[in-house]
Amino acid sequence: MQLEAAMTEIIEGPIAAVDRVYAFDEIRRICETAPRAVERVRARLTAEPHPTGDCPAAAECWLLLEGGLIICAGTAGSSMRSAVDALMARIRRRLHVLGSREGAQRIEILPATAASSVSVTSARTVSVHSPEIGRLTPDAM
Repeated sequence: MQLEAAMTEIIEGPIAAVDRVYAFDEIRRICETAPRAVERVRARLTAEPHPTGDCPAAAECWLLLEGGLIICAGTAGSSMRSAVDALMARIRRRLHVLGSREGAQRIEILPATAASSVSVTSARTVSVHSPEIGRLTPDAM
């Protein structure tokens, strides 16, 4: 999947050009492997001008995927490179979970009246309650 998304890059603080290029190249790679088309990307790299703590660098990313789904993550690190690497790992994990869910068999629910309610109690358990049909569980379906 090619990156056709609009990317907004926000840079705060003294961040080396090589770190900026590295971060945005990694984000582009992630977008190319996403299970859905990426419509927009917003990335923020932040570095403190006079760092005092153990994690002076932070990286954040928001991906707007086709269908309006937003995947986001943020990390902090001792260097911008370590923050970006941790960010990419989080985004990859979230996209992998999304891809796994979309690849799994979907449960179809028959049309019910407006008075019916559907509740999801876990990732694979769906129960339907309708005044006309009664209570249905996956075992009864």
